[in-house]
Amino acid sequence: MKKIITTIMFGILIYGNQYAQEETSTDSLKVRKNAIGVSFGTGFGFDYSRTLKKDKLYVTASYNTLVYSIDGIEQEISGEDLLVDTSLDFKNIDVKLSYHPFSNAFKIVGGIGFFSTNNINVITTFKENITVGEVEFNAADSGNLDINFDWSKTAPYVGLGFGRAVANKRLGFAFDFGSYISSSPEITLDATGIIEQTADQEGLLNESFESFKFIPYGSFRLSYSF
Repeated sequence: MKKIITTIMFGILIYGNQYAQEETSTDSLKVRKNAIGVSFGTGFGFDYSRTLKKDKLYVTASYNTLVYSIDGIEQEISGEDLLVDTSLDFKNIDVKLSYHPFSNAFKIVGGIGFFSTNNINVITTFKENITVGEVEFNAADSGNLDINFDWSKTAPYVGLGFGRAVANKRLGFAFDFGSYISSSPEITLDATGIIEQTADQEGLLNESFESFKFIPYGSFRLSYSF
């Protein structure tokens, strides 16, 4: 009887080990067609991806946001000490295709971004009291310069990267680097106080930034495939 029990238990152990190996093998060979991910870099984003052709072509829909501000940057212009407040506000929905020409991690990415906001704002004020002729102006009352940059709401995207949108394993990661190709920014300038006359330089400012048509993008992405 002891030999029979030993034989049965030994058989159960062998079967259990084979079953576990089969389960692991099945999971590793499973074709995963969907993934959700989060990305960090030029802002924060989350996305959904779908396999169109395994190891070759994927489509991704994502939402990205970059909201950031720096206040009180000290700059000296024409001998005057200035305080500069800068804010960025970019929010967009993207639809992108990732193509892997060599069926490995390297990819070429193309798509389009739809921006609800794509704005940079710069406000400049005097740090200290200033004197014009014989008149001294208090820093708080001497005026400020408000410059606003707005790009077009729709912009194509091109880039390169490493990592599949839908990883072969459950967990994956990827790097993306590229740029949105937009129109030239529309710049508005508003000046108050003693520098109010500089508001007529708005046209010259738009000409100076006419070539700023690229909005760079870079990210590190973590994903879960299923």
